[in-house]
Amino acid sequence: MGAGGPVGHAFHTGVLRALADGCGWDARSADLVVGTSAGAVAGALLRAGLSGHDLYAAVSGGSPLLRSLQHPPAPDDRARRWPASTDYLRLVLRRPWRARPGRLVSALLPEGAHDNQQLGDLIAELHPERWPARPLWVTAVSLDSGTRVAFGRHDAPLIDIGTAVRCSAAVPWLRRPVELGSERFIDGGIASGTHVDLLAQLPDGPRLVLVSSPLSRYLPMKLLLRAELRALAPLGARVVVFEPDADTARAMTWNPMDARLGATVAAAAYRAALTRLDGRELEGVRAVLAGTA
Repeated sequence: MGAGGPVGHAFHTGVLRALADGCGWDARSADLVVGTSAGAVAGALLRAGLSGHDLYAAVSGGSPLLRSLQHPPAPDDRARRWPASTDYLRLVLRRPWRARPGRLVSALLPEGAHDNQQLGDLIAELHPERWPARPLWVTAVSLDSGTRVAFGRHDAPLIDIGTAVRCSAAVPWLRRPVELGSERFIDGGIASGTHVDLLAQLPDGPRLVLVSSPLSRYLPMKLLLRAELRALAPLGARVVVFEPDADTARAMTWNPMDARLGATVAAAAYRAALTRLDGRELEGVRAVLAGTA
């Protein structure tokens, strides 16, 4: 489940409800959940035991958690660095071939003025064991080195799920980077909308991959996703991608941080995902999800 702010989170809930209603599949049973930014929030909630219907209802009715996805109304009084990361800028000057657009823009922008501690606290309350028992990867990016990390994976720093979600949802310019030791982490969405290519590193290839990609309404993100999906081709996995159709894209408008659009976007994404699942080409997928194949 990819990045996309509160609007992207609403998109995920529509897709998850459609999978439940159209296939009888409960996303809480997924063998692995990979979440980025808004998708990290949705993933953490699934692993806390909330169903797709629960998440859809929360978006449709409003909730404290949804409101916390927006930046708080008042900034804190700490000084803001501008540019946010001279370390990354120096790295790019020495090795320009390592520059990546999202990371470079994030380094050039001023630090965010808002802290997302409230979001982390809400997620942490749902996970008293610090990390869910079932596999969950939460993606983020080191602001100063540009390195990608998938918290929850064997090679990632050991932190609690609330902090991991804070890192993944630290939107450049809006939210402050999250400091872990000597590193500062920001939104994983600046490197990839979904980080699907991470699945190519699994020791046993997945049989079925479901991708919910709200940012695919932007052509560059759609093309990046297609490039990442090519990394999965050697695995032989069946891949189903849920992206905004024309109606859903109109409902999402231009501002991914506008939580007021939640109910409308969730409903449009639900209708579009149901239509996609009804297609004849997905008969085999529906059978797999229903446990009959």
